[in-house]
Amino acid sequence: MMKRTLLALALLSPMAAPAFAHAQLQKSAPAANAKVGSPAHITLHCSEALEPAFSGALLLDSDGRNVSGGPVKIDGPELVMTPGHLAPGVYHVVWHSVGHDTHRLDGEFRFTVK
Repeated sequence: MMKRTLLALALLSPMAAPAFAHAQLQKSAPAANAKVGSPAHITLHCSEALEPAFSGALLLDSDGRNVSGGPVKIDGPELVMTPGHLAPGVYHVVWHSVGHDTHRLDGEFRFTVK
């Protein structure tokens, strides 16, 4: 009986895994809480390809103003912002991602320009 239960769980695991797959933020440049010079680009890399119509990000300065620059570029699992020169201060990245499973994830992080 125990062997059958383990076999059933093993067989179901690969099928259940995609249900839990979402476009999660894996890394960013600059990284959360980093202290950097003014970055030419802000790149967010997600765990899977993004649905461009439903994914995006904003870069906000310490006063809450949108300083994202031009349109956000989405290419596969990457989301890229080109803000132009950033003055020293704390910046807040607010993002949302939607992968092929259509589940939306939201997140945020901060970094500092020296």
